[in-house]
Amino acid sequence: MNTKSDFIQQLRSSYPGLQTKPLEDIVSENLISPFAVELPSSVLKQAQEVVATLFALREKPAYRAHYQDLIQEKGLQDPGNKSIMMSYDFHLDENQNLKLIEVNTNAAFLILGYEMYQMKGHALPIKDFSLSEMGADIREELHLQGKTASEKLKVAIIDETPSEQRLYVEFLVYNELYKSFGWDSRIMDYREVFQDFDPEFIYNRYTDFFLTAPASQKLREKFLKREVCLSPNPYEYLLLADKQRMIDWMQAGFLESLGVEAAAAALIRQTVPFSYDLKPEAAEQVWAERKKLFFKPKNAFGSKQSYKGASISNKAFQEIVGQDMIAQEFVPAPEQTFETPEGPQKFKFDLRCYAYKGRLQLVLARLYQGQVTNLRTPYGGFATVLFQ
Repeated sequence: MNTKSDFIQQLRSSYPGLQTKPLEDIVSENLISPFAVELPSSVLKQAQEVVATLFALREKPAYRAHYQDLIQEKGLQDPGNKSIMMSYDFHLDENQNLKLIEVNTNAAFLILGYEMYQMKGHALPIKDFSLSEMGADIREELHLQGKTASEKLKVAIIDETPSEQRLYVEFLVYNELYKSFGWDSRIMDYREVFQDFDPEFIYNRYTDFFLTAPASQKLREKFLKREVCLSPNPYEYLLLADKQRMIDWMQAGFLESLGVEAAAAALIRQTVPFSYDLKPEAAEQVWAERKKLFFKPKNAFGSKQSYKGASISNKAFQEIVGQDMIAQEFVPAPEQTFETPEGPQKFKFDLRCYAYKGRLQLVLARLYQGQVTNLRTPYGGFATVLFQ
């Protein structure tokens, strides 16, 4: 089970520019699981339907109009383009129904996941998804802004100190892919992106989602003036990924007021766990119901400041009441048992479903033990999904 070395070999084979990179030091030990999660094909069909339905909701003029005051309050406007490489993250309930954990505009691992399927020789869930589609999505993003991708398109891949990010290897792989398209691609710190370079397109992995930090202002200005095509971007985050949207979607009559058809509204309500604001006036009731809930910040990423209601202390609970937190119906992660060298072990998993606009592109699982996905579980990590 030397999955790490096999994966490194796969990357170097696919991207010759990585031959001299110290991937052994960059790829973490438990990044790739040797296992594959097996699920019924009905789950894949559900994922396709949910992604298409939520994107159709985002596209409704009435939906965008509903948030116009909030859009103005945030100082945003529609940039025209959408967001590449988003994911919809799910758990599965006991009836094999998907339950949405979050929409993620800053999702990692799409290209690495594709290479993981190639390494394992497993069929892609979406048979016609390809690396060239990733390039086509970027050209489409520019087109949506009324621009044409130049032959030697100038692209920046940005984050905060990219080389120190845990998935820096992914930036290296994207950089090689974009270069293979004939593009001028560079990995850059978001604070330095415009110093000696004038990108036409920015693949944005920086987690200041609304670009409100002082150091983000140059990037924000270029984005608002449409001087650069930024993807993912704050506008898309507001419409789909801000966890307040999950609260809104579950309000009685909200979807119907926007003209959402009954079948689509029912699918959204079946998929989105009941969610609400953690307000001080409801603290006593929420504390009494805490064992059925999960608490997390509306605008954080990963598992930062997230609490399982059944194990949160009263002191920690009091500290988060009134903060920008969401209380969400707790949907436990599903489990599967795999045979390890130490014997059979149970692993929890979630599903990461990548999409561009309303099209599902790839599905991965993240296997783990313990409270949250952390890519530190032996034999855990990202895994392929085989739909039967």
